[in-house]
Amino acid sequence: MGRLMKNEKQRKRNQILILLHRCILGLRESEIAEELGWERRTANNYLRDLKKQGQVYKDGRVWQVEE
Repeated sequence: MGRLMKNEKQRKRNQILILLHRCILGLRESEIAEELGWERRTANNYLRDLKKQGQVYKDGRVWQVEE
């Protein structure tokens, strides 16, 4: 697996945030991955990163944006 370009990680995080802002009821990890055309594991990695930053949280099986 190659290295990502300088702003690629932030761009991918932003894609998730935009998607979650559109879906007020939240989305499951698999739905996020499918919508963005990513592997589920990739989505999981970025979601965990966003959670550490306090931007998203998981409610049961559904991911939501922190307000």
